[in-house]
Amino acid sequence: MIRRKHNPAMTVIKYLLCAVLAYLLGSISTGVLVSRALFHDDVRQHGSGGTGATNMLRTYRLKAALLTFAGDSAKAAAAALLGRALAGFGGGCVAAVFVVAGHMWPLFFGFRGGKGIACSVGTLAVLCPILLPPLAALWALPVLLTRYISLGSITAALALTPAVWLWCGRTGQPAVLPVLCAACCTLLILWAHRGNIARLAHGQENKL
Repeated sequence: MIRRKHNPAMTVIKYLLCAVLAYLLGSISTGVLVSRALFHDDVRQHGSGGTGATNMLRTYRLKAALLTFAGDSAKAAAAALLGRALAGFGGGCVAAVFVVAGHMWPLFFGFRGGKGIACSVGTLAVLCPILLPPLAALWALPVLLTRYISLGSITAALALTPAVWLWCGRTGQPAVLPVLCAACCTLLILWAHRGNIARLAHGQENKL
């Protein structure tokens, strides 16, 4: 059997393509589209100014929040699937980072987006779904105990990178790229929640 030689330059090109396509998918802001279609409004003019499910819940209630969460998760899952198709598991990991970045700074909506939680759920569902239940529990427990959605999101984000590292060790998956990409997602989510972190520290955060 003839083995193809590994071409590092081609791998880099594929990863760059994954990044660009994932960023563009992430830039489709479900929250803005739903608020315009259902309410003839722009969710960014209300509450936190974000486009994610939490601000949709506070502004337009449950149905709009669920539609937004589903749309944001679906676009992220599509990005991860596309990344895997183009460049294997590593391509899916790269796509995960850039779909979150696109969601936070959407090209098509003035670079004003959400905070990346639903997108992270979508990418995990494709790349390592076994991590979803424990991370969902780590999100839900602080929310149930304190009614701070942001605290649950921050807790789950902090757990993401060690969870991916442990998963790689258990499955034999080379860890460097997945853990690096998970760490990038964690940092992006924490950056998006920097205002929430400050308000939590001062006891000024809004409860659910």
